Amino acid sequence: MQKQEKPETTKASTGIPARVWVVLMLLCVLNVVAHLAAMPGLPERIPMHWGADGGVNGWGPRWMASVLGALPLTFLALFYVAPRIDPKGAAYAKFGGFYQGFVISFTVFMCAISWLGELTVWNLLPGKGAVNVIVSGAIGAFFIGMGNYLPRVRQNYTLGIKTPWALDDPDNWRRTHRFGGACFMVVGVSLIVLGFLGGILPETWILAVIMVLAIGSVAAMYVYSYLIWRKSHNS
Repeated sequence: MQKQEKPETTKASTGIPARVWVVLMLLCVLNVVAHLAAMPGLPERIPMHWGADGGVNGWGPRWMASVLGALPLTFLALFYVAPRIDPKGAAYAKFGGFYQGFVISFTVFMCAISWLGELTVWNLLPGKGAVNVIVSGAIGAFFIGMGNYLPRVRQNYTLGIKTPWALDDPDNWRRTHRFGGACFMVVGVSLIVLGFLGGILPETWILAVIMVLAIGSVAAMYVYSYLIWRKSHNS
């Protein structure tokens, strides 16, 4: 009698155990419910955007808080589906630890950041510059963590530094992600420092530095990947 193959499990297809997905889904649903419950007690317009100095410079209708509260659930659904529709989805099981850490940290961060408007209205933030320090610090720490583990990511079409040369060659992918990991860590440290300088330097300077970091790091990773490809083809 021919032995039947076992169906592919969630852990095998995403590298993340099913119980982790369930816990994160419950967290996201509770986040939405909590936002909806808090909405009647909010003013008609609430803070929605903060400047580099941490001061509020943008407002929106209170229902936007619930929309922001639903974003973590939306992203979680995308993270769950991505490995299943990625042509190289089987690779996710090989870097499941990284993917699990990425999904958990991103989901928790998004849930926390969705409450900034309410916390500002309720005067629960420690000071004017608190938002800038908290957000920049959290994003910076996230980038540092990503940079540390980025070299472990295997070839796929959804997550990582997807240059055409890296997708074409496993060695190019490995070396590009090792270099990209260093770039991510530099950006992360810079964001943490900028968070504390937000109340000192002009906002235009802060934004200019962030733009240079973002564009410069992406350009550097693409150029590095291309140079590896050119060197391998010329040798």
